[in-house]
Amino acid sequence: MSQDRPIEAGRISLALSAILSSQTFARSQRLRTFLKFVVEREQLGLARQLKGSTIGMDVFSRDGALDPGVDALVRVQAGKLRRLINLYYADEGRNDPVRIRIPLGGYVPVYELRSDARRPIESALPRIAERERDPDEEIRIDLKAAGGDTSSGSGYASDRHLLALPMVHCVVTAASDGRARTFDNALRFSEARLCAFKLAPPSSPPPVAPGKLDFLLNLCSAVGTGPLHARLVHPASGETIAAQSHPPGTTATSRQIAAFANQFVARTLTLSGEVYAFCRTAGLSSPLMECLEATYHYRLENSHDAYLEASRHQQRLVHPERLPAFISELSDLLALTHRQS
Repeated sequence: MSQDRPIEAGRISLALSAILSSQTFARSQRLRTFLKFVVEREQLGLARQLKGSTIGMDVFSRDGALDPGVDALVRVQAGKLRRLINLYYADEGRNDPVRIRIPLGGYVPVYELRSDARRPIESALPRIAERERDPDEEIRIDLKAAGGDTSSGSGYASDRHLLALPMVHCVVTAASDGRARTFDNALRFSEARLCAFKLAPPSSPPPVAPGKLDFLLNLCSAVGTGPLHARLVHPASGETIAAQSHPPGTTATSRQIAAFANQFVARTLTLSGEVYAFCRTAGLSSPLMECLEATYHYRLENSHDAYLEASRHQQRLVHPERLPAFISELSDLLALTHRQS
């Protein structure tokens, strides 16, 4: 640790927010309030007011003038706070660049800047973009370090890209009426929300030799009263992932077709949908896909075990530098990996 110069208030505020929103402190409302109180008072220049009696009244709603046990209560709670802070920095906060401590014998916080503090996410992005400008350089995963098989016949071998996402190719059957095209338009309208997928450009032909993460969405709506069919297949294996039909009839409005498309997307093209379940079961998921799933699972459960699993997957990703902190927002995680088109 080093602290050659004062640490900016903004960085201290971020460090405090990280602790208060952590899993380590999730069940300790009283200790979160304690820590927030002493840090904010110190930052306001009121460190001299951080005494047992003051904290007892403002944090624990005790009257220091009447209750002789206030100081003892605050000392006990301060000990618990110090232990929880140590636990936080041993696990969730191990990569935090700024650390907050409550020294023994007092309640005034001190701030430590890690000497090996890694650069923030934003500063890593230009280097990732630089790397992608070199067409001959591939980002690869070290399977030996990850406990995987480095042979070309199993697992994610060294020639498979770390950041691959499922690619969906939409094909509208030539004989279809406007309903199939409306479905395709509705799908592309929601593309921005398909953070864990890629859509092939409109009207582009499907690949002659589809890869393991290529999926084909066939849309067919026979002219007349026939139903609108949407069938998602995995060409490499011949598996049908999902097949749904909209009731026949030419009176369906564009809004009804869009609603059908949205239902299909929710069932198939989400992190909890059938494509990711298929890839997981078939062993096709890339490290980025596994990381997105684990992070999404953590956001759903908000449990300590889910956090550890998501954190493990995030640290597997290859970047110019190790991840500086756990990332809970999927959009931020994809920005860090500089999603490729």
